[in-house]
Amino acid sequence: MHCNKKDFLLIFIYIVFGVLTRTVWHIAPNVEFVTAFAIAGAYFIRKSYSAAIPLGIMVISDFLIGNTAIYLFTWSAFGIAWILGKILASERIKEAFDRVHRILKLGIMSEMGGVIFTLFFYLWTNFGVVVVSNLYPKTLEGLLLSYKMGLPFLVPQLLGNALIVPAIFIFTELTYNGKLRIFLWVRQKIWVRR
Repeated sequence: MHCNKKDFLLIFIYIVFGVLTRTVWHIAPNVEFVTAFAIAGAYFIRKSYSAAIPLGIMVISDFLIGNTAIYLFTWSAFGIAWILGKILASERIKEAFDRVHRILKLGIMSEMGGVIFTLFFYLWTNFGVVVVSNLYPKTLEGLLLSYKMGLPFLVPQLLGNALIVPAIFIFTELTYNGKLRIFLWVRQKIWVRR
């Protein structure tokens, strides 16, 4: 399975920006770009090596900022975001939206994907807190309390992903598929051998 230069460039850009948005350009608690980059990378890059995007972002940024005992839950959750991107890229899903303009379709699909993933992330990682920590009793009541206490973190992540995921999808569609010619310019300036 060969990684072409265009795919490699997109993977590299997504990982760099993903790490920067988790470290240096951190906007607010639980407002993150990893979801957008994982879903969009899986959608636009057909090969499975696009899984390097969420994994690379999480490994590098967690090395820099540290992570808690629930890192297996956060990392696996972003792996699910990547799988969701692959599902959105399937022909069956695309055919369901054929009557809608491509950009609008990407906006709608990615919006749904971002919201669905955010809800999954919230449920999965709060479950992880109950399983691996002593913050809550390991009971149904403890799990429900964890979900209640996690609501202030869910709201900004949900709002952030509702805006960020479609924006990254549409920007990638316009650039990666040549509409804005950014990748063409980068390829000419960087990849062309003299």
